[in-house]
Amino acid sequence: MPDASRVAAEVLSVVPDVMNAIRMGMRGSLDAGLSVPQFRCLGFIGRHAGCSISDVAGFLGVTLATASAMVDRLVRGGYVSPSTAAADRRRTELRLSAEGKALLDDIRRGARADLANTLSGATPAELALVMQGLAILKARFVHD
Repeated sequence: MPDASRVAAEVLSVVPDVMNAIRMGMRGSLDAGLSVPQFRCLGFIGRHAGCSISDVAGFLGVTLATASAMVDRLVRGGYVSPSTAAADRRRTELRLSAEGKALLDDIRRGARADLANTLSGATPAELALVMQGLAILKARFVHD
């Protein structure tokens, strides 16, 4: 029976390959003017409506100036709508525009189809095991 350390080593071994497959699937669906970091920025804003540029910078691991420039390009592209926070007029809150949400949905749909194609060779029993493993990971790592 494997222990937590061995499972952690396997997760660290497999997850980068899975993430690379996801990135490749998303790149195939990315609009010519949207980079992968910009897509990640859109995804973060979509999951954290009302977040700030500082929040985006922290998530992406970039400077405030870099995040600000990226958000500015997304605003100019019509994908992100900034607004002044009611509680603190110095704070800008970010939300996806309808166009940004539609783009994000399209990119995710393409990546999902690509992953489904990769997984289509697995047996129903193997797919059930993957779902069980993902449920365990979700319970341990996904926090609202």
